[in-house]
Amino acid sequence: MNKITKLILAIVVALAGVANVSAPVFADESEESETPATWLQVSPTALTVTLMSGDIISGQSSKCPEALDGGCIIEIKNLGTESFRYRVYASPYSVTGKDEVNFSDSASTSFTQISRWLSFLGSDGEYHDEVIYEIAPGETQTVGYRIEVPEDVPGGAQYAVIWAQTLSNGSAGGTGVQTLSQAGVVVSGRSIGNTVQQAEVTDYNFTRFALGGSLTAHANIKNTGNTDFDAYYSYTARTLFGKELYTDNGSIPTFPGVDYDIDLSWDNTPFLGIFTVEFKISGANLDKSETHIVMIMPVFVMVLLILLLTVVIIWIIIIIRKRKERKARTLV
Repeated sequence: MNKITKLILAIVVALAGVANVSAPVFADESEESETPATWLQVSPTALTVTLMSGDIISGQSSKCPEALDGGCIIEIKNLGTESFRYRVYASPYSVTGKDEVNFSDSASTSFTQISRWLSFLGSDGEYHDEVIYEIAPGETQTVGYRIEVPEDVPGGAQYAVIWAQTLSNGSAGGTGVQTLSQAGVVVSGRSIGNTVQQAEVTDYNFTRFALGGSLTAHANIKNTGNTDFDAYYSYTARTLFGKELYTDNGSIPTFPGVDYDIDLSWDNTPFLGIFTVEFKISGANLDKSETHIVMIMPVFVMVLLILLLTVVIIWIIIIIRKRKERKARTLV
């Protein structure tokens, strides 16, 4: 599992894995909570598949992800204490900003079309956009999925989420359906075609003079390609003699057509000093780096320097005037 997939998974688990499960029952405040009545778990948590025009990927196809031995399947586990019904369906996975995702059809883009190509194996042996099953406590079930890739599949990346969503014990349809909990599997597709990894950096700057407090750096990155990639950043402050005082580096996953802000802050800065600071952005076609001298000078130090400079200037003026007066007396 690559780094981008792990980060995608972290976002999905944070947003979707903590839906409204049945409340645990406490014997008293000192005892541990009991197992929830409704508790659903899905595996694997992420899938990556290669897409070629006209492919139909299902069953034991060699193009199915290798996450599970059963081929193109997901596993559903009932970790709760009661039986429940659940439905399986797909939705777009649209990234709208750093750590911001949208699963609605209204947010669908050219990079989330794979959600429309996914269908699921029902109890009737046919594939449907949505299937419903019932699972007993402690039971593990598998649900097969199929990906029908169109002939005109665009090059680049595709993103979707396969959801397993519990239902109430009432009717499977109509307004009486109540969602109890859900968990998602992130699907990342890679199309065979013209894959472009590129981006541009705008609004690139970092503090070069401060009266005190934090030194900051900012950059805006826009992924202008058709697939995701990691953008790397580093901020390093050194003395004028080259000794490293502070460094901050890391990476963020970027998705096609999305802007990302990188904001860094060196909080525990020296009280006074002159340093060299390097701020660098890299990844795909990016290679932006600048190094500048940065100064931190508190207000009262600046005032003292101004006063000292004023005294020195006055003293120089006085000396010059005295020399002129002596020369004038000598000429007389």
